[in-house]
Amino acid sequence: MKLMFCGGAAEVGASCILLKIAGRNLVFDAGIRMGMNKDFMPDLRMIQENGGVDAMFISHAHMDHIGSLPVLSHEFPEARIYMTHAAKDLMRVLLYDSLKIMENREQEIPIFSETQVKNTLDRIICYSPGYTFQPFPERSTTVTFYNAGHIAGAVAVYVASEEGAFFYSGDFALNPQRTVEGASIPRLRPDVAVFESTYGDKLHANREIEEQRLIAKVGEVISAGKKILIPAFALGRAQEVILVLKRSINKGELPAFKIYVDGMVNDICRVYEQNPNYLNHQLRKRILRGNEIFYDKNVIPVTGRQAQREEIISSSEPCCIISSSGMLTGGPSQWYASRLAGDEGNFIALTGYQDEESPGHLLLALADGEAEERVLRLGDITFPVNCGIGKYGLSAHADKSEILSLVQSLEPRNAFFMHGNSEVTIQLAQDIQKQFRGLVFAPRNGEEFEPKIRVPRKQLLKEELPTLSQTTLFGEEDIPKLWAFIMDTYQTKRGFTFEELGYIWTGRRNFEQDELRQISQQINNSIYFEAEARRPFIFHARSAEDIKADEPPAQMEVNIMLALVDQYFPSVTGLYKKGARFEEKIALLSFVFPQKARQLSEKIKIFEKETGWKVEINSECNQLEAQLIIRKLFGDEEHKIAKISYMSLEDAFKVKVQQKVNRAEEIVKEFEELSGMRLVMEEGAGVTGIVKNTESPNRLLKTNGKPMEQNQAMKYIEKAFADIPDRIFKKSLKFQDNAAYIELAFISPLVGERYRPLIEQLEKEIHWPIKIGQSVNQHEVLNISKRMIDDHGIVLKKSLAFIPKEMQVIAYVSEQSESHALIQEEFLKLTGLHLSFQIR
Repeated sequence: MKLMFCGGAAEVGASCILLKIAGRNLVFDAGIRMGMNKDFMPDLRMIQENGGVDAMFISHAHMDHIGSLPVLSHEFPEARIYMTHAAKDLMRVLLYDSLKIMENREQEIPIFSETQVKNTLDRIICYSPGYTFQPFPERSTTVTFYNAGHIAGAVAVYVASEEGAFFYSGDFALNPQRTVEGASIPRLRPDVAVFESTYGDKLHANREIEEQRLIAKVGEVISAGKKILIPAFALGRAQEVILVLKRSINKGELPAFKIYVDGMVNDICRVYEQNPNYLNHQLRKRILRGNEIFYDKNVIPVTGRQAQREEIISSSEPCCIISSSGMLTGGPSQWYASRLAGDEGNFIALTGYQDEESPGHLLLALADGEAEERVLRLGDITFPVNCGIGKYGLSAHADKSEILSLVQSLEPRNAFFMHGNSEVTIQLAQDIQKQFRGLVFAPRNGEEFEPKIRVPRKQLLKEELPTLSQTTLFGEEDIPKLWAFIMDTYQTKRGFTFEELGYIWTGRRNFEQDELRQISQQINNSIYFEAEARRPFIFHARSAEDIKADEPPAQMEVNIMLALVDQYFPSVTGLYKKGARFEEKIALLSFVFPQKARQLSEKIKIFEKETGWKVEINSECNQLEAQLIIRKLFGDEEHKIAKISYMSLEDAFKVKVQQKVNRAEEIVKEFEELSGMRLVMEEGAGVTGIVKNTESPNRLLKTNGKPMEQNQAMKYIEKAFADIPDRIFKKSLKFQDNAAYIELAFISPLVGERYRPLIEQLEKEIHWPIKIGQSVNQHEVLNISKRMIDDHGIVLKKSLAFIPKEMQVIAYVSEQSESHALIQEEFLKLTGLHLSFQIR
């Protein structure tokens, strides 16, 4: 056995190890360095000069572990790449995002191409944690992934061979987080082990205390009417922060306020939701029930349009912004920091590791008073830093005590420490050597080691599983037979991965990605198997008693069910209409205010269990009833109402009044408590003392000069937009407060915002105010989504649904598909809207 450190030794970044074992060359991770002025790549020449690569194993999808993989895979295309399913989905997002970043840097030559990324993804084979596989035809070498905590899909890698056993920790965390469980690694007793040591010199603060510190600071800033920026790593840390703040609002620890999520964070959130078995048990169950885990009316994704960012910054409304990158090395967080740092009431909260050369590290130096003047340079911009700055320990890495615990648990004969600064790894190695019987090393990049292993340790061999040798994969009707076979042999004691369950049924060891999705869908939705709480990717057969208790009741006859609706949801709940979709056994309930109806979730669960019918709530409010309620709230001031209108995109009602309303603030508050919706009062001419709506970016602008003749102006606009990729569906003349303006209707207002600079220029040239239509062309949006879905051969379980207030289309499908992400990206480009795939 020979071990070579190509990168990541005595440093954080560019992790890459070459292991020569049992006549094969194995590479573990292939990252890049993340600093601003560093040589990005590990020493790949070491790999080339030592015979190349037979197989590669990726611990997780952070760029310091995958950034050079396309280069290495291009050089050695025959080498297969192994990782978890979640890691592959996340890696696709990060590598394509890196391509965009490199393309936007004019003086930088990209280190890999789009073709290399695509080819790399095609060479990947995915396995679940806990499944032992053989990467080579000879069966003497086996590999097993073990859950490492850290982020979704992160694993430690264990190789067993006739020459000895090798363990690679990757990045790990023993303690659970909001999104993922802690590492789950058995007592493996390897001959050689490599451990990360990022925080090998520190003991982490209590996680709950650090979360409470962050919550308190956010509350303080929001209460002061200011803004707080939380730069966060798009993968892992951002999702943790979202859930911490969302939970605090739901528990009443924080008042309701807007949390804007920007950058690549939104793409990562979608991938997390597509991989429920790599998240903690509670999140997994919520996703499988069809619930959104990250976004709600308070947590809002930024679509990536600069106009929306400008509006967030210029608004007087206090808010929190969570944006990548976490070190302020790029992404929207840089822009937000430059705009917010000058106001001493604002705050920047750093929550993760900061490279010594990163702007985030320099910002912390300002907070510690180590800099002579409080200024920060980001790219070509230098700006004063007057805002508050703080650091909060939400690390997803093991600290010194956790590293020591894992070393003592595994008891390797040879322990190597990497992925940490030089002084950290050396000190950690010295401290551990004092209380450890084996040999301890703190290697540097370029060093090679040949551990002396006279007699390899004996490893526990995994038992050969029995098989039913079926020719096709199991369907829903086959699950009882699979369950009975497993109960006869193992009862409920032994857990199985999806791959192992597939093997028991078919006798096959390898499955295509789509086949594994089919297996996971059937097992996740079955009452015959249950996932472990700490390892949601491991499933046990359930006892017959538990299955019987959870069997769905016989479905109630529809008329009896509808009669029962009135008992569960009397008129006081706001229910005004009920119905049913017979073929799908779904009860359709329409409430005046669906937002408030969501508070009935526990009652709905009981109703579903008693009747055997699923409940679906109409997402649209009853506008007529809502307007009557608004008029009642005005009481003896009702005569002051000029007009009530429903703003579907903003999920709010607007009341235009002719006179000052004395109880304006009280009415607004009462309506929001009653409905869960916003009420905006807008004054008419000459009225004062009313809450004004000044938030719209579409307000009419005054133009100087004589307006161009109407028809000529329309032709002028048509010519100006002739070469744009997005179509204007309608141009029309409209009036607001007796002032004429031209309205341009795009497929959605979000697409229209792409052309805000052009529209503002046209206003100056034709001397007409121009407004972007705020309606979505639902017919065209649904046609586009249906066409794209059909082109990829995806079968819908039911009709597409457009949700105006969430600006998204929902497609109900039977299983996950690799093409979902591609469709979503293209759909966003064409419509400005999100397309969500939900499994039914």
